Amino acid sequence: MSGGLAQSLCLAFIFSVAIFLHILACALYNNWWPSLILVSYLVAPLPLCLYARAARSESLFDSGGGKAAQHWAEFTSTSILTLIVGIPFILWHVGVVEGGAALMDLAGFLLVCVTAGLAAIFARAEYSGDSFGGGVALFG
Repeated sequence: MSGGLAQSLCLAFIFSVAIFLHILACALYNNWWPSLILVSYLVAPLPLCLYARAARSESLFDSGGGKAAQHWAEFTSTSILTLIVGIPFILWHVGVVEGGAALMDLAGFLLVCVTAGLAAIFARAEYSGDSFGGGVALFG
C-alpha cells in the first residue's frame, strides 16, 4: 500500500469516527440537539473559502487580497469554531442535553481537529520532501 493511500485511509477513518461520535451522542440519549454542531462544520470554512475565491490567490493565507478582508474571514471562521465548542456546554447548562452527549460531541470535535492537523502535516510533508511519503493534496 502506498504512502498516500495509507494517509488518506487514516484521515478518512479518523474523520468517520468523529462523525460517528456525533451521531452516537444524539442516538444514545434520544436527543438530536447536539447535531447542531454538524451544521457548524459546514458553515465554519465558508468565510475563508469566500475570501480565497474573491482574492483569486493560490494559497488560502496569501496576501493577494486585502489584509482587512483576510482578517475578517479568519475572525468569522474562528467565531464559528468557538461556537462548536460552546454549543455542547450551553445545551448541557440549560438542561437540553445530558453531560455524556456534550462530552461525546466535544470528543468528536477533537477528532475533527486531529484530522485537519494530520492532513496539514501530510500535505506539508509532500511539498517539502520529508520522509512521510506521498501525502494528501488538500487544495490542488
